Amino acid sequence: MTIGFRRVPVYVWLAVLSIVSPAFAWGETSQQAVAMGRETELIAIRTLAFAGPDGPPSAVEERSRSTIRPEEGFQSGTWHLGVKAGGTDTVKIFANRAPDVQFVPVFFQIGYTVTDVHGPFPVRGSLEVIFQPTFLVTTHPETEVGGGASILFRYNFVTGTRWVPFFEVGAGILQWGLLLERDLNSQFNFTILGGPGINYFLTDHLAIVGQAGLHHISNAHRKSPNVGVNSVMGLLGVSYYF
Repeated sequence: MTIGFRRVPVYVWLAVLSIVSPAFAWGETSQQAVAMGRETELIAIRTLAFAGPDGPPSAVEERSRSTIRPEEGFQSGTWHLGVKAGGTDTVKIFANRAPDVQFVPVFFQIGYTVTDVHGPFPVRGSLEVIFQPTFLVTTHPETEVGGGASILFRYNFVTGTRWVPFFEVGAGILQWGLLLERDLNSQFNFTILGGPGINYFLTDHLAIVGQAGLHHISNAHRKSPNVGVNSVMGLLGVSYYF
């Protein structure tokens, strides 16, 4: 058998090698190409899964989504939860007399910023809408508890510091157990309130709040008398922004 192989001409062996060698090389190359293709496909799938439909988020985008920066103002989509309370004293505003009524207001606030920061300094800022559940504890002339809710509009100013002043105004409803025969003889009433205030941010999210303002209670002339209760108020509280 060995003698038979030796009798095969050399050029025949060369021809066989010239055919077989490329075939082996092609097979190895194909396997490598398939392996590389699978690796590339895997990398592409992982990249798309991480990036999402709009591409991978940049560091700036991630920071802006996750961090509140009170020095730069509140952008649209910012929420805030807050509570504030204080004292009041009645004043003459819409009538020639003022009923002697004192009460302690407690306001809970759920706020949502509806505009981005806009405008030039010193009115640069953004607009916030606030839903405000309300409790009033009357201390004089008798002890009574009232409850209601208001919708407020607050404009937060940008100062470039952790001091963020604001002005808010709104209206609401109030169920009040106190009856004043000469001034306000109704339990279901309407309220108008507002005034300037300021936040000081202890952190990027947590602030202490101080505010002064006016508070009006009347029944919109549904019953008589309707002199109403008009008060100046001072408030302190805390707010959390996110």
